[in-house]
Amino acid sequence: MKTLLATLLVAIYFSLSAQTCPTVIAYDNVETYTWTGLWFGSVLTEGYFTDASVSPTTSAALYGTGGGSSAIEQDWYVLPNITGLNPSYTYQFKMRLGSYTFSNPTAATRGVDAPDLVEVQISTNGEISYTSEIRITGNNNATWNYNTAGVINKIASGTLTTYAPAAGGDRTATGDGYSDITLTITGISQLAVDILCRVNGSGEEWWLDNIQLIEIAPCAPLPVTLSQFKAVKKSTHNEITWRTETELNNDYFILERSVDGVLWSEIAKIDGNGNSLIPINYKWEDKEYKDNSLNYYILKQVDFNGESSYYEIKYVDNTYNDEPYLIKTIDFTGRTVSENQPGIVIKIYSDGSYNKVVNLK
Repeated sequence: MKTLLATLLVAIYFSLSAQTCPTVIAYDNVETYTWTGLWFGSVLTEGYFTDASVSPTTSAALYGTGGGSSAIEQDWYVLPNITGLNPSYTYQFKMRLGSYTFSNPTAATRGVDAPDLVEVQISTNGEISYTSEIRITGNNNATWNYNTAGVINKIASGTLTTYAPAAGGDRTATGDGYSDITLTITGISQLAVDILCRVNGSGEEWWLDNIQLIEIAPCAPLPVTLSQFKAVKKSTHNEITWRTETELNNDYFILERSVDGVLWSEIAKIDGNGNSLIPINYKWEDKEYKDNSLNYYILKQVDFNGESSYYEIKYVDNTYNDEPYLIKTIDFTGRTVSENQPGIVIKIYSDGSYNKVVNLK
């Protein structure tokens, strides 16, 4: 009788809390991805670099190498067409943007100017044609990091809207170093996105990271209300904990691990508590994690009827941080080169630091 009452109460709770829910249906976090973005052209200054990122450890970046009045250097970061979208749902294209000067922090042309731009272009007809919706430009050698102060929220209208900092210098904290960008799109059944990046001077850089396509649809009531999910590094293991506030027909949890965010393997099965209206804490100690690597964890919940739901992803940084080690060596165009390459090269280390070295011929 108590079990039946608990089941009824939980069912009523979920029916009353129905609402719209955002779900990431495609993503390109550069180091992990389902929506595989690629640079379109053969510009030598574009690539993937570890100087800055939103999620560890890589971003897609385009470096300028000209003199500020030289020929335009540009390329498109192309995200392929996604079909099967529901025209009755709302979709949001999100991305993070930074303007850094790692390639040449002392150049007179460092920082982005008015001719330098990033433009979000969308196609809803199978890549037959594209519409430019959002353009972010620089202003008088402006820079900013990946921040949450500079936010753009636009509803797609078929017309171009331009955003620019009010002045030059570091715009990180001013609210106009636009880094958190959202374009909302409705009434579509497919979507492709091109991101045009353009610069023309040494030390001018656009950095892209954490690109997502989010579907906003009516919520399907989840059988488990999860209020907490954490992954923490301990001295001998990674500790994974989570907390449920309510449970409905919860048979068990599956904990999965990945080192790349793409390929996953099951590492634990933990019994659930069936039906509950009180908070319950769970814990698992992962003593077989991949050493000297990022370890990603995802939680899967399975009902008594076999239906399942996935919850958010967490990661633990198990890389060796005591002594920074050399990741790669690049030249000023961003190309990976030998650490003995003649001329000036930049050595990038595991802790994010870098060192300029002059190699004599």
